[in-house]
Amino acid sequence: MFSDRDERQREIEIVKTFADLGLQVQPEAIEILTNYKCKSFGINEIAECVTNSLDPSIFVISPQHIAASIEKINVSEGEFQLRMHPKAPTIIKTFLDPGNGIDHKDFLPHFINRYERLSKLIKRRISCGQIRFIKNRREKEEVSIVGMVSSINKTAKGNTRVDLEDPSGNISVILTHQEEVIPDEVIGVTGSLYEGQYLIANRIVYPDVPIRSTNSQLSLPLSETEKPEPMHAVFISDLHVGSTTFLDDVWDSFAQWLKEQAESINIAYLVVAGDIVDGIGVYPDQNEDLSITDVEEQYKVAAGYFHDLPRHIHVIIAPGNHDAVRSAEPQPPLPDDLKKLFPDGTCFVSSPSYIQIGSRLVLIYHGQSYDDFVNSVSRLSYSKPEEVMVEMLRRRHVAPIYGTNISIVPNGHDYGVIDQVPDIFHCGHTHTVGVSKYRNVLLINSGTWQSQTPYQKKRDITPTAGCATLVELSELKTKILDFGNTVGA
Repeated sequence: MFSDRDERQREIEIVKTFADLGLQVQPEAIEILTNYKCKSFGINEIAECVTNSLDPSIFVISPQHIAASIEKINVSEGEFQLRMHPKAPTIIKTFLDPGNGIDHKDFLPHFINRYERLSKLIKRRISCGQIRFIKNRREKEEVSIVGMVSSINKTAKGNTRVDLEDPSGNISVILTHQEEVIPDEVIGVTGSLYEGQYLIANRIVYPDVPIRSTNSQLSLPLSETEKPEPMHAVFISDLHVGSTTFLDDVWDSFAQWLKEQAESINIAYLVVAGDIVDGIGVYPDQNEDLSITDVEEQYKVAAGYFHDLPRHIHVIIAPGNHDAVRSAEPQPPLPDDLKKLFPDGTCFVSSPSYIQIGSRLVLIYHGQSYDDFVNSVSRLSYSKPEEVMVEMLRRRHVAPIYGTNISIVPNGHDYGVIDQVPDIFHCGHTHTVGVSKYRNVLLINSGTWQSQTPYQKKRDITPTAGCATLVELSELKTKILDFGNTVGA
């Protein structure tokens, strides 16, 4: 049982967790959570389950909401033990290509799906009306709307004019303060109505991820005998096997380190965020930069590198834009004829996808949208990829901008929406390393295992080669391991 002091501290934690989500908790609901004895999951997980099932108009959490969420999660003490040991990763959400091709009539349902899911998050924070009804309100009255950005222009006075639309209509919004609004994102706006035609904005609300109070995966203390052995995962990306610039000696150093350290420090997972091989025909005259000019042979060689790793490590592989899958997003997992080349038990997922390793939820996305973000927001750059990842989380979408560098395959469901807030967000693509935290989400952008290419030299891009990020999963402590010893070697 809890002491009075422990119980009070737990009550404070409960109230703060829900307050961070803009919610209040009835005293009876707090009592249920305070006395709940299961050590398998914490307040953060219950709170996330509650908010995902709430109607946007509800702001007060009742005992019934809590009871329903606990029943839905339904984690037993036995399952707790499984989660705390290095079992195979669990695929939470991945995209499987139905192979039906692209039907352009599906674009409207795709964007409506995006709007509905993201607007629900914003409407928990501001009370909004539909655009067509807002236009009938009184002159200069303060109103709030949620809409998707359809266009961005400059006014004669140098302000930014954003056209927003929802399923009911559209309206122009004048931004008098500097705001980094990008095309096709969903935002909330509070401002004053003028002439029934446009708003002068005084506040922009993004879907954003909630502020979580802790990174700890358990909310209740464990005895010394119950504390699990620290478990680690390694995050890498962008091998580019088959390129003349693939650093096989650096990879060998990494593989040797895994063989020597994997058991002693309990490395259970290796997560790879795409571009396993360099591919064929990805860019003009690519053949001049290839040491292996057959894509299947590239994968055979790459798979051989993974066969050489310790067998107990669970490997998770997502695709990238150089891999032998379509470049349009979401990208499906590697095809079956290539999967069979890799060690048995390798977990293949799409980009983007969610997996669970240990008790941590990981969002994996290769990162093609970096190109769009860097081109749209002047302060962002490839040298600080973690700053781009923050913008993805703020917008709750990995690739909100459509029609420039990213192609999408519409099927009525937008897989780019970040519905579940991950513990770890892992990307690649930029060939640079960035590790940071945003609202207690661990951000990891992996470097590359390829030295600077002629294309990168022309664009003055200096890659970070031969780095892997080691993460202790219980506390999300990180260490960047440099096997290349030099940057851009």
